Amino acid sequence: MAKAEKTRNANTLTESAYFSKIRSTLRNGFRYWKPMQLTLEAASRPYKGANKRQKKEYECASCNEWFMRKDVQIDHVIPCGSLKTYDDIVPFIERLTQEDASAYQILCKPCHSAKTKLERESKNKLNNGKEG
Repeated sequence: MAKAEKTRNANTLTESAYFSKIRSTLRNGFRYWKPMQLTLEAASRPYKGANKRQKKEYECASCNEWFMRKDVQIDHVIPCGSLKTYDDIVPFIERLTQEDASAYQILCKPCHSAKTKLERESKNKLNNGKEG
């Protein structure tokens, strides 16, 4: 397989790496989007365990177990999708910044990984079916 040509950032980034950087920057910039934070707060309860430093715990919407904040992630119910061209930017941002808190859910890291894997597999099946 041929190596991808580095055409961006003074020939230091491939096209894929360039759009990956944009995607990462957008996700980081909207990390504290208010509807996401409202979803996080709705999935929390006061922590009553032995760790005096932990104030809250969060319920995974998939497995219904309770976790520390570092062990859960805010998931978009409808995936943000790909960001591979300039045409993808506006739809990506629209899905990234949904105004309704119900567009997000709290998932533990294992459940979030499993959901992401299933989404990628179904996307690949769909794409492979179109090519045949």
